Amino acid sequence: MSGKMFRNMQTVGQFGMEVRRLRESSGLSQAQLAELSGVSRRWVGRLERGHVGAELDNIMRLTRALGLAMRFESLPER
Repeated sequence: MSGKMFRNMQTVGQFGMEVRRLRESSGLSQAQLAELSGVSRRWVGRLERGHVGAELDNIMRLTRALGLAMRFESLPER
């Protein structure tokens, strides 16, 4: 797979919890989100539990499947 991977475990766990929250609020099961995203249900479950990271291409797939848009912003200069 291509793309950058989130490797920090705290970030991975937080991202997974947010995916779960968004999935549940959308009324989707893990299997439905997986099918819509083109990933496995097992991977979605592992992501939600913080056991695996997500590469950018998979984050974009999840975002689209959940009906969300990604936005990139510049950080203010320090």
